[in-house]
Amino acid sequence: MLCEKCNKNIANVYLKNNINGNITENYLCSSCAGELYGQNYMNLFDNVDSDFNFKSDIFNMLNFNKTSLPSASSSSPAKTAKNNICPMCGSTFNDIIQSAKAGCAKCYETFKNEFEPNVIRIHGTARHTGKIPQNLNTQITAKRKIEELNIKLKKMIADQNFEEAAVIRDEIKKINSERQKG
Repeated sequence: MLCEKCNKNIANVYLKNNINGNITENYLCSSCAGELYGQNYMNLFDNVDSDFNFKSDIFNMLNFNKTSLPSASSSSPAKTAKNNICPMCGSTFNDIIQSAKAGCAKCYETFKNEFEPNVIRIHGTARHTGKIPQNLNTQITAKRKIEELNIKLKKMIADQNFEEAAVIRDEIKKINSERQKG
């Protein structure tokens, strides 16, 4: 479908407005949507005359509001600049909240403690269960198998079932050696 404004580019922005029961739909390309509404489409929701404030309600739902953030003036010994700034892109957790986007892939690792409780609350788990890229399938499958076997191994040791624990230990070693070869 072509953009309704320029009729040249492919429409990749869909806007639907409901104003007093009058529904309008617009299909625009990115450049036309940027011209009409500015480059940051999230600003579209700043001017909505409604009891529902999109940005703050979504962030409150995710528990990503400013009150849950440590203040810049607090002097907790565990809090260091290393923990508050992504070493790859320089984003802070506050930057991520404001933009609703992580700065880079390293941000997820850097701010794991802040992201994980919210991801678990929303999805029920922090473990990815979706599709796996083909080139990583064997690596990820092996890693998951090792995690499962380590849980079983700990249980066998706790139950003092050392023969079964030895079998599981050998299986983990075998999988690890295959991973290192591949």
